[in-house]
Amino acid sequence: MSTPNSILAIRLSSFGDVLMTIPAVKALKEYYPHAHLTWLVEGSVGELLTHQGFIDEVIRFPRGSIQSAMKKGNLTSATKQTKRFLKKLRGGEYDLILDFHGIIKSALFSKMVKGKRIIGFGKTLAKEKSHLFYHECVECENKRLHKMERNMLIPRHIGVDMTIPAVKLESPPDAESYIDEFFTRERVVSPIFAINPFSSKGSAFKRWEMERYAELIRRITAENIGKVIILWGPGEKGEAQRLKKMAGEEALLSCSTDVPQLLALLHRVDMYVGGDTGMMHLAALAGTPVLAIFGPTDHKVNGPYGPIHRIIRKDLTCSPCRNKNCQERRCLTGIAVDEVLREVIELYEKIKGN
Repeated sequence: MSTPNSILAIRLSSFGDVLMTIPAVKALKEYYPHAHLTWLVEGSVGELLTHQGFIDEVIRFPRGSIQSAMKKGNLTSATKQTKRFLKKLRGGEYDLILDFHGIIKSALFSKMVKGKRIIGFGKTLAKEKSHLFYHECVECENKRLHKMERNMLIPRHIGVDMTIPAVKLESPPDAESYIDEFFTRERVVSPIFAINPFSSKGSAFKRWEMERYAELIRRITAENIGKVIILWGPGEKGEAQRLKKMAGEEALLSCSTDVPQLLALLHRVDMYVGGDTGMMHLAALAGTPVLAIFGPTDHKVNGPYGPIHRIIRKDLTCSPCRNKNCQERRCLTGIAVDEVLREVIELYEKIKGN
């Protein structure tokens, strides 16, 4: 294949899946440094992508604002936004269009663009028959392959002969200053442990119990291991305040953050503790050691990627599973606070030793 001059990478959502696509996209840029690399994405993570030096252009599908306009009955606004987006999307021409998402929406977008070669996942990974839209399909027989490894199959298909590149995401100076001011105001000093007890909407089945997070925070502060910052996102502040009340006055509630500001905060903490969420992957790509508490979801596919991270889980015959209505939740209730605290201490000692 001749060297491409322009590449379009498509991964629209979700937050964590976009983050797990970043190393594969970075590999493309490292292998083809002179190619113009564009990413098609939706949601708040798009703001983060605009600040990464290896991405030349970000096209953002404004799904949220279009849906909001339609719910308000403002069809004129929704139509204008859609037309602007489609004009932008169709304005480019690409030697390679790589669909890392593999759903009907991403496949349709890939066909709307002027492109010479469209590549996506085959029917083993593609959903909604999206594989029928591609010129070439990349198969993966191992459905438990980590998503970062899985995403690398597409660059390797076109000849990118590389291991997964190291990634440390960058945050803009104004985000760094915002977090500097917060840390100065709150007199936060190392060691700092960031704890995120939440999960995305509809994924409460993945959560370790809030009461156990509260006890963990109390133990970390009572035993003078370090300072704890409770992280929260949109719609979670009330629960975060409740957790702080349960955990005691020593716990600190994070300031409100957008995605680049959250990344800047994660750059400054010594460890991140939380469940299987997009924020967990953001912490890992910030270069922050992660202690991940996994319940029903597959740690081999979705775990934090890299040698410095640790996963706590119970090896049960029923795990991993997709039963959101499970009443027993033994995979999570079987994880004791003492066990998590021990891992926190051991991981922190290992970090200090290095």
